[in-house]
Amino acid sequence: MVSFNRAVLAGNLTQDPELRVTQNGVPVCSFRIAVNRVRSKSEAVDFFNVSAWQELGETVANYKKKGDPILVEGHLKYRSWQSQDGAKRNAVEVIADRVQFLSRGTSSQLQAEAPASANKAPAESSAEGGWGVAKQLQEGEGEEAAVEGER
Repeated sequence: MVSFNRAVLAGNLTQDPELRVTQNGVPVCSFRIAVNRVRSKSEAVDFFNVSAWQELGETVANYKKKGDPILVEGHLKYRSWQSQDGAKRNAVEVIADRVQFLSRGTSSQLQAEAPASANKAPAESSAEGGWGVAKQLQEGEGEEAAVEGER
């Protein structure tokens, strides 16, 4: 059975990132990005919740603010829970493996990059380069790149 869970999103932060620390002392940064639909005839926008853990999350919280453009590469995670009023809730969020800070100009030039190794074991880090696994897949390195990025 083939599985592939990868998300690459470029958009703008809708609010300042929120950094908090888990009970075990692990920092996690939560933020939301707005992404314009490229091929839409209307001005449609999608909103995505993103979590970045450990040093990667601290970097985002320290250097980004509302309105800043950002590129996020990661995977989707489905969560479900029961709210205090007893209703079942669920959500899909992006768990960031890699984040790139983009410039505010019209071109998407790289300003800074937070390494994937900030929140993963070395064997799990995605490939070097602007788009990581997504770029490798596009260039035809295919299955090997996908497997390496998902370990």
